[in-house]
Amino acid sequence: MKRSIELSYKLIIFDVDGTLVTTKSGATFRKSADDWQWIPGRKEKLLQLEKEGIQTALASNQGGVAFGYFSHASIIHELYNLVDEANIGCVRWCETHPNAPIQEYRVDSNRRKPGPGMLDEIIKYFDMSKPDTLMVGDRPEDEQAAQNAGVAYMDAETFFSS
Repeated sequence: MKRSIELSYKLIIFDVDGTLVTTKSGATFRKSADDWQWIPGRKEKLLQLEKEGIQTALASNQGGVAFGYFSHASIIHELYNLVDEANIGCVRWCETHPNAPIQEYRVDSNRRKPGPGMLDEIIKYFDMSKPDTLMVGDRPEDEQAAQNAGVAYMDAETFFSS
């Protein structure tokens, strides 16, 4: 049944941290840009979706930049490593946070999940309709972003289990 659910969507947008990757350090959130590793089976699943003709994208809050844990350049490097490894079609990220200690990143943006901004940008990039789009994530912010963008949502554990 899950297979038919996946195939009913033309675009699947994935959260990154906790959905596709986990920290090597065991911390909840990355303390450095390269403190991540694929969750077993997730990269392979994305590659399979591509073979089935389903577009994939990433939408990720990266507030660690706003808190000074890692640089803008280093997180871009790591996100594009994911894109390259799993043939992901598009990536959007938000480095701002309303409580950031670094002034230039202290912004309350609708791009930051639970805002719909990144999802809307990805849908427009692929010229998709919202009914053809699924958001997969692991946090309430991901589910709320999907709701705010008017797209379907599925929890990562449910999506990847089978």
